[in-house]
Amino acid sequence: GMKNKGNKMILLESVGTYLDTNNGMTYPANSDNTPDMTAPYHLSDIEQDEWMLSLSEEDFDVVANYLSGLV
Repeated sequence: GMKNKGNKMILLESVGTYLDTNNGMTYPANSDNTPDMTAPYHLSDIEQDEWMLSLSEEDFDVVANYLSGLV
């Protein structure tokens, strides 16, 4: 579908990580709940198993939707 190129930063609270659904980059959440832009990781570079297993059901759905191109 059409991708909205606005601010698509979603906080995955269960893993303390922001996901930018425009490009699949992730950023650690700072203590004030802002993304730490100095430590970007692409979703595909994350050690998937442990991180994925830590996701809440809601956050997993966000990631799964991004990976399947629905976001």
